[in-house]
Amino acid sequence: MDPLWRTVGSVRITHISDCFAPRTGGIETQVLGLARAQQRMGDQVRVITATSGPPFTEFPVDRLSFPVPFDLPIHPRTYRGVRRLLSDHPPEVVHVHAGVLSPFAWSATRAAHDLGLPTLVTIHSVWGHLARPLFGISGAWLKWNRVAMSAVSDVAANHMKASLGVDIDVVPNGIDPGHWARTGVADVTATPLQLVSVLRIAPRKRTGALLQVMRDLRKLGVDAHLTIVGEGPERVMWEKRARREHLPVTFLGRLAPVELKLVLERSQIFIQPSIKESFGIAALEARANGLAVVARSGTGTQTFIADGVDGRICDSDAGVASAIKDWDTDRTSLQAILEHNARIEPNFSWSEIDDRVRAAYQRAIAKAQ
Repeated sequence: MDPLWRTVGSVRITHISDCFAPRTGGIETQVLGLARAQQRMGDQVRVITATSGPPFTEFPVDRLSFPVPFDLPIHPRTYRGVRRLLSDHPPEVVHVHAGVLSPFAWSATRAAHDLGLPTLVTIHSVWGHLARPLFGISGAWLKWNRVAMSAVSDVAANHMKASLGVDIDVVPNGIDPGHWARTGVADVTATPLQLVSVLRIAPRKRTGALLQVMRDLRKLGVDAHLTIVGEGPERVMWEKRARREHLPVTFLGRLAPVELKLVLERSQIFIQPSIKESFGIAALEARANGLAVVARSGTGTQTFIADGVDGRICDSDAGVASAIKDWDTDRTSLQAILEHNARIEPNFSWSEIDDRVRAAYQRAIAKAQ
């Protein structure tokens, strides 16, 4: 059945997220990209966020920010503020975006429910075992109060099902593949091999594993250079470690998309070291640019990377180094993947994601009735 609003025109959609522009993390980027895509398709979009910032001109953004240390996206009166905004500008569907720790988003979910508004909550992270008891308590509330839930990958959805015991839609992240595509195929003859990783330099993302891969490659006799793009609390520590060990690693900090694309176009291989990756948007952007992607198994990155086709999926960090060693030895095998990735555009364009999101909205509307 086609979504109802395919025949009735514009839909009023309010996105709610702890974090939004000018922050530039994964959730912020996805909320902004989805809202822009929906606006292009004729919908009326609005965003409610706890992130402070300058006025936003593309569509209405209500900032319920509060002066707290480190500019944390929290507000002591979230429920009251969100309820007022939703009452003043009633949407046809509310789309809440949350991680594991998203106090603003979860309080806003209660406000939307209490107003009787159809609500979809999308979880953008993988819930660990320690989170399950807490969210197991939430599962009864979600089931009783008819809030629709979704995750960005099957991996993330399975973790949520184990915690909540409710049905979970899968609504993947999206990109504009044309923006990231390169002209031609990556240079398979490059020496040294150019490796790149894009991540927040924090414990969960495992920057240390990247340095271990570079140590292993040195032992294996592979001539390779790694560029790490991103910021985070551990950058100084790992940068010092790489210098002390004379590892061929360059830290570039956070880059604008146009700058990141230039880095990708100088590279052949993208490394995704995280073992708790709900999706892996940076890896998808690299795949759209034509790079071979090597990632750890059991993560959302397997949503769009098939082992031996788009790259390699490895069970260990040593396996990541071994896969790169294999490509260095057999450049013909690497060439085949680079040509495949340059020729075949990955899925997950915004038009494709729109169909998945709208189907989830329809289920949220059905649950609210």
